[in-house]
Amino acid sequence: MALTAEARGVSPWLPLSQAPEIERMIERVLILADKPVLTRPIAAATVFDALPAACERDADVCAEVRHYLRGFMKEVGIAHLSLAAGVASGEETPLQNRHGMGADSFYEMTGRVYWQPADHLLVTGGFTAYDGEILPTGSLLSVGFDFAQLDIGWRGHWLSPMTDSAMLLGTQAQAMPSITLSNYRPLTRFGIHYEMFYAEMSESDNIRFEGGFTTGKPKLAGLHLSIEPVPGWTIGANRLMQYGGGERGSDSPGDLFDALFRPSLYDNTGTVTDFGNQLASFTSRFLLRTPVPFAIYFEYAGEDTSTNNDLRLGNAALSAGIHFPRLGRNLVLTLEASEWQNGWYVHHIYRDGLRNEGNAIGHWGGDWRALDDGVGAMSLMARAGWQLRSGDSIEATYRTLKNEDYSATDYQRAHSVDVRYSRRWRREFLVGGELNVGRDVFGENYSRVSAFFRF
Repeated sequence: MALTAEARGVSPWLPLSQAPEIERMIERVLILADKPVLTRPIAAATVFDALPAACERDADVCAEVRHYLRGFMKEVGIAHLSLAAGVASGEETPLQNRHGMGADSFYEMTGRVYWQPADHLLVTGGFTAYDGEILPTGSLLSVGFDFAQLDIGWRGHWLSPMTDSAMLLGTQAQAMPSITLSNYRPLTRFGIHYEMFYAEMSESDNIRFEGGFTTGKPKLAGLHLSIEPVPGWTIGANRLMQYGGGERGSDSPGDLFDALFRPSLYDNTGTVTDFGNQLASFTSRFLLRTPVPFAIYFEYAGEDTSTNNDLRLGNAALSAGIHFPRLGRNLVLTLEASEWQNGWYVHHIYRDGLRNEGNAIGHWGGDWRALDDGVGAMSLMARAGWQLRSGDSIEATYRTLKNEDYSATDYQRAHSVDVRYSRRWRREFLVGGELNVGRDVFGENYSRVSAFFRF
């Protein structure tokens, strides 16, 4: 199987923004094992390899994660299942990083089943469902090796070290059908990781072409490259290009290459003849093995280039975060902040913006504003988790966002609070409840209370 130490086959990807309790534990395991990550989803094999080092520092969380990974080590199995139902009131505000789900949805379901007949072949069936939508999130055909795994289907992509937002691409919108080539085993002593993908976005009838508009499905090409020069420190770069759609066509691979690597010449001219819409970011993550271990991470991103210089990012965005996997015996703490200038998630060619099925594909703040308003903003997030003596856990997240004042829209400061209580039941299951309340940038309130069952 792909999770054994000798394997050189494909690995299943762990759920992304679908199983928060285990995702927090996996984050702790990777920090304790000195394995910094800059992209998600995370390969199950990566976590499996990190367990020996993490177990020396936290046996309890190690046991929980090891038990969870057993669900991926069979030929056929159910890797994940979550069912939630509740009541909601107020505005249809898009919730943060929930694959397009709004606060008004009265149910939410996610699941993942798999079949791995051979080390180099894996078939995964996944889904996300909420009010009005049933999506094949996580449904994949995976073939290849640990140094080159090809995934075809609705694979998630998260191009950021941040845990609550991703300026380029995250889980605020629905997953897109894509073809992805990546590695989960670091290459060479410098720990090289790469990821390249080609995806198709949802249909838009608002794509500028010549003197009018055309209807079609824009393409999205992405590239990630990172290295780990010393243990515990990794640096990376990301590129994203939205292009084609309708009569604009797909253009040739050579045109795409020119636009990606010579943007000031072949793109970013501000006219309808531009190849497309592109973004880039530089990221870094440090793991510090102090008596109280923690991670600090940064993201510097840009929407197009500046001053006709291919290496200078325009409309800059800066994000930073710090994560303590354990303070004292029972507390987990994460603090993150992002600030970006104007021009994000809007474009003069793609008038619907950098969106998929109506939601911004990057930072959740892109949905908390008027459509086609490229206003700058600043967001803050604080998340704290408590492990009770009974083994139950409580996690509370506070977010606030302030759009800039120069917009024609009269925005207010937005606030949101999420509180989740989880309890282990019969070892195999989690049961609990979640509360989501807030006030959006238009001064409208929303609330949602739900109960969940996870396997």
